Amino acid sequence: MDRQSPCQGNALHPLSGRLFWRGAGPAAVILPGLKRLAGAGAALRLLRPRRRRACCRNRHGETVKIGVLIPTYNRRETLLRTIRAILDQEYPLTDLTLTVLDDAGSDCSCAVLEPLRAEALARGMTGFTLLRNSANKGIAYNRFRLTKESGPAEALLYLDDDVYVQKDTIAGLVGCLARNPGCALVGPRLVYASDPDRTAHCANFIGRWDGRYSETDPDEEMDCDWLNSSCFLARAAAAAVVTHAELFYTAHEEVDFCLQLKKAGWRVRYCPSVKAAHDLPLSGGSRRGRLYYLYRNKLLLFERNFPPVRRLTASIVTVFLGLPLYFLESIKTNRGVNLKELRLILKAVFDGLIGRGGPLSS
Repeated sequence: MDRQSPCQGNALHPLSGRLFWRGAGPAAVILPGLKRLAGAGAALRLLRPRRRRACCRNRHGETVKIGVLIPTYNRRETLLRTIRAILDQEYPLTDLTLTVLDDAGSDCSCAVLEPLRAEALARGMTGFTLLRNSANKGIAYNRFRLTKESGPAEALLYLDDDVYVQKDTIAGLVGCLARNPGCALVGPRLVYASDPDRTAHCANFIGRWDGRYSETDPDEEMDCDWLNSSCFLARAAAAAVVTHAELFYTAHEEVDFCLQLKKAGWRVRYCPSVKAAHDLPLSGGSRRGRLYYLYRNKLLLFERNFPPVRRLTASIVTVFLGLPLYFLESIKTNRGVNLKELRLILKAVFDGLIGRGGPLSS
């Protein structure tokens, strides 16, 4: 006869790892004996599970329910691969719901997802919802709508339509969130899909007075100011109170998201032991199409998140130091003067200073 495990009849909380009683077992024999011993009260306090925090914890001690939120726009092939990676997770599909929002794309992304949707539901996924915007709204609005449509999930996995999670990515992020009860948001090391040994996104910081970005890629977990929203896991209760920056349209909206969480007293944490792959060009050429938003939204970010004095100093640095650097980058990239792009950069800085948001008008 197999020897009975001393923990049989009990269970470990999936986030905290603490022991809690589930039905009869050795505890039913041990506890009465402890009560008869001198100092039994102290022993019982050691055995009694601590009160679990309400945030991102299931009150029954079960695996946390996660809503996976994917905005998409004309990336049908990478979207299919992204969702296939979700279905191949080690994390139980019964604890996942998936919501895909098509931002008025023209490649029939939602239609081709029907076979995957049927497979996911047949394998036990709690829900698989397909949504579509009537007009193109931009990534900032899409994340806002997806958050509102997420349902009763306890944590939200924000995922781009060109990010491929590894089999243990979701479980790893849940574990990181559990180890850090003061964190509202955790993110993995994002590597290039075409070069998995090269980091694409890591821990990011923003200068207190100059507003300049910096990054570091340590081997150990660390708190930071913001993480790339291509893939991060947030406590649903914390994400629900974020005022989404729809006026950004695209670019820097994840910085705004993280800074709002930090202002509310939460922490943001980078978990490099957890990985996911981002399908980006190694050259970084995709930035050129978003130059206007990258430059304008940096100034909008200061307006929304910095107090007056810091806002002033960061804006001055951006205009008088950043603007010349933007011009030099444009000349270097284009191997000469591109007047159209230089005018676009000037417009971006001007619109940012006067607080003009939304999509770029023609």
